[in-house]
Amino acid sequence: MKQRLLLPVATAAAPTSAAAHSFESGADLYAQFVEGAGVVVTYPAVFLPLLALGFFLSLWQPEGMVKAWPYFLVGQVAGIAVAPLVGEWILPVMMASGIVVGALAALLPQPTRVLSLFFAAVLGMVALALGLEGHRLFELPILIHLGLIFGANAAVALAAGIARLAMEKVPADWMRITVRVAASWIAAMLMLILAFTLRGGGVA
Repeated sequence: MKQRLLLPVATAAAPTSAAAHSFESGADLYAQFVEGAGVVVTYPAVFLPLLALGFFLSLWQPEGMVKAWPYFLVGQVAGIAVAPLVGEWILPVMMASGIVVGALAALLPQPTRVLSLFFAAVLGMVALALGLEGHRLFELPILIHLGLIFGANAAVALAAGIARLAMEKVPADWMRITVRVAASWIAAMLMLILAFTLRGGGVA
């Protein structure tokens, strides 16, 4: 039943043909920033793992996002550095990372500090490496880089903030379970998107 419900979502979110994102070099400064942020918010394979990370961090502790933020930022800087070295395989890596984070958020009664900081650094790195995949180091305008960083941070902060607010306003076990269930659904959606990607023999 769960797979039948998720099939339309996976079909709609299935990756399209744009492994190396094509940025418009002639865009004005604001458009460059928006274009960078748009890579995060318009690609489910990028957006969903970051949402899973946000849930994971708030399940760790209410201030989880704040405490993990330096590691997330360091990971993003590392992602910019390694982006010229990655290939199309980085997209399945991003989705697989999101699956692991979402599944552990659902299964672990209390995420640990080590896992939280580790996943923050890893997903920060993979998200930026994916966004810049196919481009040489600083080949793109700096505002595109800043847009990518902003989009990634906004996605994680959004999920972490929603989860924290919900669990603080309703300090009951069922609300915490609800957040864990939401993380499990993200993992399930990513599994279907990854399956479509691998079966199609291409990545987005």
